[in-house]
Amino acid sequence: MSEDRPPDIEVRSTVRARRLRFEEVPDVRVDLTGDQDDSSTSGSERENLPDRVQSHVTYTDIRVDHAILSWLDPPEE
Repeated sequence: MSEDRPPDIEVRSTVRARRLRFEEVPDVRVDLTGDQDDSSTSGSERENLPDRVQSHVTYTDIRVDHAILSWLDPPEE
C-alpha cells in the first residue's frame, strides 16, 4: 500500500436494507490475490449492523459501505 499516491484501482459499493435477518451466523471471508509486488487493502463501514451478527435477530435501517483499493507497481524494464 502506498499513501503517497492515490490508488490505481478503487472499487466501492454500498448496500442498504430496511430489514435484515440472519437465520444462521454467516462465515464471511475476504481474499485479495495478486502479485507479491502489488498492494491491496479492503475495509467496510457499517451502520446499524454489528461486526458480528446474531442469528434470529432483525436489524433495521442498515447500510454497509465497502471499499477495495489497490496500488500497482510498474513492470520492470
